[in-house]
Amino acid sequence: MKAKIFACSLTIALAALTGCSGSQSGINRTLGQAEATRTLAADSKLDASITSSANSKLEQARALKEDGKTEEAQALAEQSELEMRLAIAKSENEKAKIEDQKLEESLRADEERKVLYQSILDKETKK
Repeated sequence: MKAKIFACSLTIALAALTGCSGSQSGINRTLGQAEATRTLAADSKLDASITSSANSKLEQARALKEDGKTEEAQALAEQSELEMRLAIAKSENEKAKIEDQKLEESLRADEERKVLYQSILDKETKK
């Protein structure tokens, strides 16, 4: 996961450094960030239906940039990135919930074994 974050950060940094002047650099940076987040979402193996809206907004942002509508393109690219980040966060939250449930079940089983062993020990010491 740290490698993915590093790769995305590197991509964002490169996008920021290679941007054109003025508002073009802003839209290039925003598109670069959105693309890096898209890569992270793909690496997280998110369901395509979850990120389809964000992906279409990113494609629309690229088309608007080509048409010279940089402000609208930047707004759509930012929305796309935020939607992808939200999808990643929800996915990680679900994974954490599942892991938490597994750990709780394991703890309950350990507690039950402890009670069982304690009762066996009590019976053996009373003999």
